[in-house]
Amino acid sequence: MERKVCNGDISNLRRGRCIEFPMNFPRGIDLEKKVKNWVEKWQQLPYVSPYEDAFHLAPRSDLAEKWAVAVLHELLWLLVSKKTERDNVFCLGDYLGFGDRFKKVSVHHPGIFYVSNKIRTQTVVLREAYRKDFLVQKHALMGMRYRYVHLMNKSKDRRKPVCALAFGSTRKRKVNLSTVEEKTTKEDDNCGSEEEKDSNGSSESEFEDVDSQEQ
Repeated sequence: MERKVCNGDISNLRRGRCIEFPMNFPRGIDLEKKVKNWVEKWQQLPYVSPYEDAFHLAPRSDLAEKWAVAVLHELLWLLVSKKTERDNVFCLGDYLGFGDRFKKVSVHHPGIFYVSNKIRTQTVVLREAYRKDFLVQKHALMGMRYRYVHLMNKSKDRRKPVCALAFGSTRKRKVNLSTVEEKTTKEDDNCGSEEEKDSNGSSESEFEDVDSQEQ
């Protein structure tokens, strides 16, 4: 956040400066006038760096909430995917000493964070990093991940008809297996007899060669 505002030059950043978080509300969500006024005032509060120790602030104050939002925003921004499972966020919040503040800010600020319920897992997503379902800033590792997931889904689709045929024709497969076993045993017997003939023939020829040499 600080680098964005200063265009990469942090030396020009003034401590206690007002920095507003980018908000993107989903379609169909209209904030009440009272809530909208509170959000505007909250955005005008001074920005506390996530790398500062601000635990001296009152835990229930708006400034402390803005600091918690800054910390969670920075953590998600540092990740390649710009998102992580909600349990990871809660565990990290407990480890850093925030308690349930991360849970509170992820719910109270839907314009900054989005809690997804896809694939039966709750994931905290940074809204500004995504446009629809794709990252705004593309990353090579995420591209590899998407291709891998696409390949795995493609292989699953190919396996489905094979499994259906296998389950639908179990009796036929048993009959075919028995017939195949009989054929294989017959072929093995034939091959064995032919090999015996060849071995006998070769042994006789070897003895004949030895007798001829002795004579």
